Amino acid sequence: MNKLNPMYILALMITVFIVSFVSVSNKKEEYKNSIQTYENVKMKSKDFKEYKKTWFNKNQIRRKIDNIVRNSTFRKEKILKVENSNIIKLKIESKNPRVLNKFLNKILNEKLILKKLDIQKRSISMEIGI
Repeated sequence: MNKLNPMYILALMITVFIVSFVSVSNKKEEYKNSIQTYENVKMKSKDFKEYKKTWFNKNQIRRKIDNIVRNSTFRKEKILKVENSNIIKLKIESKNPRVLNKFLNKILNEKLILKKLDIQKRSISMEIGI
């Protein structure tokens, strides 16, 4: 049996060290990327939870619509409100375009899901999702 040259063993050890060092640094980068991805998903899930809490709360949506309908500027106008299981239908009729504009602005400034919006010269009708 021939003797192994110590230089070969030293070269093999250095090669293994370099390969393992590169591998570990790549894994560190992957780990940092996965942590960053996790934080992004965590923030998106919190945002989604907040959106779901505000946009899909039936009682809160009903309360917002009732407050808008009961507003003193709209009491003189003809407002029709029909509520189904998943949709609230609103229709306001007025000869005054400023009242219609104000009503539309109030509805659009709230966090509501508008399924349908129909604007006529003297009326506005809409379907709001619950």
